[in-house]
Amino acid sequence: MKTSYTRIFAGLGVVLLGCLLLLSSLNIEGFSNLLGTWWPLFVVGAGILVFLNDTKSYLWALLLVGFGGMYQLNNLHIIDTNPWQVFWPAIIIVVGLSIIFRQTGNRAKATSDESDDVSAILGGVDHTNKSDNYKGGRVTAVMGGIKLDLRKAVIKESATLDVFSLMGGVELWVPENIVVKSKAAVILGGIENKGQAASAKNAPVLYITGQIIMAGVEIKT
Repeated sequence: MKTSYTRIFAGLGVVLLGCLLLLSSLNIEGFSNLLGTWWPLFVVGAGILVFLNDTKSYLWALLLVGFGGMYQLNNLHIIDTNPWQVFWPAIIIVVGLSIIFRQTGNRAKATSDESDDVSAILGGVDHTNKSDNYKGGRVTAVMGGIKLDLRKAVIKESATLDVFSLMGGVELWVPENIVVKSKAAVILGGIENKGQAASAKNAPVLYITGQIIMAGVEIKT
């Protein structure tokens, strides 16, 4: 499914939620109980949209669908379990699985000089790459910070940097002649591009993939 369709469905879901909230605030009979009973379906829908937008984020999509499904069953009195009791342990499990099974996508095979594999857990790392044929790499920041300097690296056509950041920060310095395109899944976080995009049509491209969870990525030139 194309991203545009995903955005359309997400927008329709937000509009529907807003309409239900409006009808509920107008004290129209039946809508307050309707929203109070069926709101977890919006969480399930959000999980489905996360998966459709990026199939690599299936673990987080499954977490949202599972949490919303449990809350819905609890509201319908089919089960008698507090979903919050299993939510945070589930998040910890998903984070661990994401770190283990995370892959770099379609990144080409590269030597150690042409790629990076940088990790910072409860600490900080300052790393510089000066490769004349940079192809990408992986960055993992868990409650830590990473500064990755690629200003002296050369990207000939394209490179892919897979980022996993949980409650951490990544500061990425890139050359002025490249275009940075983000394909990462962002959950309660953000990616800020402070650099100037290259104006040339055939400018090299650096793709940012991965998961940004309660964290931030800052791109500078």
